[in-house]
Formats: sequence, C-alpha cells, structure tokens
Amino acid sequence: RLHGGCEVVDQIEQLATARAKEAFGAQYANVQPHSGTGANQIVITALLERGDKILSLALDQGGHYSHGMKESFTGKFFDVENYYLDKQTLLLNYDAIRASAAKARPKLIICGASAYPGTIDFKKFREIADEVGAYLLADVSHISGLIIAGAHPSPVNYAHFTTTSTYKPGGPRGGVVIMGRDRDQQIKVNGKNTALWERIQKMTFPGVQGTPYFNHIAAKAVFFKESLSDEYKAGQFKIVENAKRLASDLLDMGYDVLTGGTDNHMVLINVANLREGLTGLAAQKCLEECGIIVNRILLPYDKKKTSVTSGIRLGTPVVTKNGMGNKEMDGISGLIDAVLKGVKIIGDSEYKIDESFKEQMKNKVKELCSKFPMR
Repeated sequence: RLHGGCEVVDQIEQLATARAKEAFGAQYANVQPHSGTGANQIVITALLERGDKILSLALDQGGHYSHGMKESFTGKFFDVENYYLDKQTLLLNYDAIRASAAKARPKLIICGASAYPGTIDFKKFREIADEVGAYLLADVSHISGLIIAGAHPSPVNYAHFTTTSTYKPGGPRGGVVIMGRDRDQQIKVNGKNTALWERIQKMTFPGVQGTPYFNHIAAKAVFFKESLSDEYKAGQFKIVENAKRLASDLLDMGYDVLTGGTDNHMVLINVANLREGLTGLAAQKCLEECGIIVNRILLPYDKKKTSVTSGIRLGTPVVTKNGMGNKEMDGISGLIDAVLKGVKIIGDSEYKIDESFKEQMKNKVKELCSKFPMR
C-alpha cells in the first residue's frame, strides 16, 4: 500500500487471503476486488491488449455480461467471439467449443455462466485452451460455494485464473481472484518476464482499482472461515439436493425444465411452453406479487427479447440456508404452479390476478417462511 497506518488491515487481509487459499485449495488468492465483475476486469487487463480476442459463452446462452457483452468493458475494448450450447441438449458441446477455438485462435477463453444448470468440465476447457495457446479464465461466481464444498468439480488447477463474487456463495459483497498450479507461470510484459500472480497484484492496484474496501476484506475473512466448516459444506450439498427436488417436482407438473433437471443450485424453466402467451417477465411479476421471488432469464435460442424472455431462473441457496428441505421444495413448487396456472395472461408483461387468490397465495408464502426465518 502507498499509505501508512495499515498494519492491522494488512494482517486482516493476510488472514482473508490464507483462508481463501485454504477454502479453494489454491496457491494464490487476491481478496481486494470489489466484485466478481471487477475480478474479471483485473484478469483481462493483466493479460490482454486492446483488440485481443476473447472466446466466451454467448450472453443469450447463459453467459455473463462481463464476458463480452458489447456495452461492457470487455465488449468495448476486445474482439469477442462466442461459443454456444448444443441446440438439442442445451449443454456445453466441447467438440464444438474446440472447433470454435481452433478457428478463432483467442488469447483468452472464458468459461463459467450465469444461467447453466449442468456440470462444467474444466479439464476439457483447459485442454482446448492449451491446444490453441490461450489463457483460461473460469468465472465460477454462481457455483463457487459448491466448489468449496466439493459439490461441483473445481477449476483451480485447470484454469490459469479463477474468479468469483463473494456474496453469491454466502459472503459479503466483493470478489476474489484465485490461482492454482499456474501461479508462477511467466508472462512477458514490456519485454520483461513476470509471474502471473505478480501481474495480477499489479493490475489490481494500481491497474484497475484504488483503495480496497478494508471492511469488506474483513468480512471476507469471516466468510472464508465459515466456508471451511462442516456445516457450510453440508449445506452446499443440500442446496443441490433441494434444486434437484424442485426441478423434479416441476417436471412432474408438466413444466419444461431445461436439460431435464439440474446439477447445481439453479433450475431454468421455459414458461412460454407452459401456457400460450406466458413470458418470463409476466411470470416474474405475478410470482413476485404473490411473495415468490424469481427472475426472468433469456434462454438459449430464445425468440423473445431480453426484456421479456421465455424463461425464469429459480435458485435454492437462501431457502436451504434457512433450513428448508425436500418437503418445502414440494410446497414451493406447488405454490409456483398455482400462481402460473391461475393468472390470466393479457400480454408479454400484462396479466390479471384475482385479488383474493393473490392474498391466499401471499398468506401461504408467509406461513411457510415464518417457519424458516432468515439466518
């Protein structure tokens, strides 16, 4: 740091860093990033020059804005090409990704997603990256808690860089950059060789950020200690179990659940295939009126515009943390079904819902939640 008086916060950051490394089984961690997107920006700035090529999952396939949306930092300054999900299975097709990489010859491949319910094979992504001489960045913000617990395979020793937000796995607002076996790999900068981890250090400060949020770093230290506990790790497996139960229930009720289920914490539903005229936007709004929070999501090969969408995304981390289990997932799926089949559809964002029915649903949601207060 450039300023004095930081002896205590230095110690806190060292503690947070050590705990992050332990949690992820990593050799390097930087806990200063303000967010997951900021962590991505740090890595990209460390590696690329303006106009360099990136290969990432398309936004409308479940990718993240920071991976190359044209309005984002990544999309404005770099040449971004995309890979796509298989049209039939809606899963990653590694042979097709390999072909896209061979054609594009990117300097950086980004894997990870905001809306993908399948397991990601980071080993295959690294093989593809090595074949074309690219760096590999794994943005695991949505599944980092599962990775810490061992409920999803880890990218740490496959990707050159792993990034995540810290609030999605249950911690404070912020981000982190993680590295495994590639920590000391050399990169040439201005004619001189430097280790990748040193490059990340310099690009964090003063490259991309100014003063870090010391209070957030302290909160990260607390969270990473929590993430090492047996209770936390067991909870991550329960999150997946609950998501699978929710997906199974909805399938049985006739819903179009993408990929036929889930391997992680999220369930994606094509509500447009449930009822004529129903959209993701209308589903989100009418469910929220009844006390059920979901978000509309653009599905792979969606014919609706981003502001409307055909899909909704459900997630189980919070309800699981509050103590809910299979029985409650059955109840939640029933409430979702009642609302989406009970509302009168007028347009993409317009609907009518009977006031007495809405109050009945809200009371049922309130009754359920009162048994499982926020933890």
